Amino acid sequence: MVKLFAITAIAGITINIAISSLGFAALVRPVAGMNQTVVALEKMLNATQKAVAIDYSRLGIGGVRLGMSVEEAKRKLGKPQRDETKPGGKAIGGQIRTLTYSKLTVAAWDGKVYLISTTNPKFVTLNSVKVGDKTQKVLKTYGYSSQSVQGEVTRLTYSNDQKASNLSLELKGDRVQKIIVSTQIN
Repeated sequence: MVKLFAITAIAGITINIAISSLGFAALVRPVAGMNQTVVALEKMLNATQKAVAIDYSRLGIGGVRLGMSVEEAKRKLGKPQRDETKPGGKAIGGQIRTLTYSKLTVAAWDGKVYLISTTNPKFVTLNSVKVGDKTQKVLKTYGYSSQSVQGEVTRLTYSNDQKASNLSLELKGDRVQKIIVSTQIN
């Protein structure tokens, strides 16, 4: 029992040292070189490890902001390819309306936008980041974020905890492949 405790304590200390010197991403990288984005992030973020909170006013894509009315969103984006309304279900109630454009989705609950998602480089965030941009531009624009890695995709998430909202950027290699802005809907 004492031996197991000692081994666990040494492993914990080793992990803490690794996190403080290499960053958390070093621990989640499955194979060295497999995910180049994580390696690039480690190099760029080594000096600062604290995730930056994002201001709610910076959460939008293509001129559409969280909390905006559906009608305002349609005025900004034009006529959607599809416009669907469905019940929100027993858990949340209300109506969920989804506007679909070319590789852009805008979802609203009870008339207010709560989700914007795109894989189209034509639609930029309110700070001019778009699909296809390099990781370095994202970090220069938004700063450090929390990150997760799944296979070859790295997700950077910038949160606004006061409004239960966030900006997530999915990266493959060193490029943004998807941008999602969302907020809690209740």
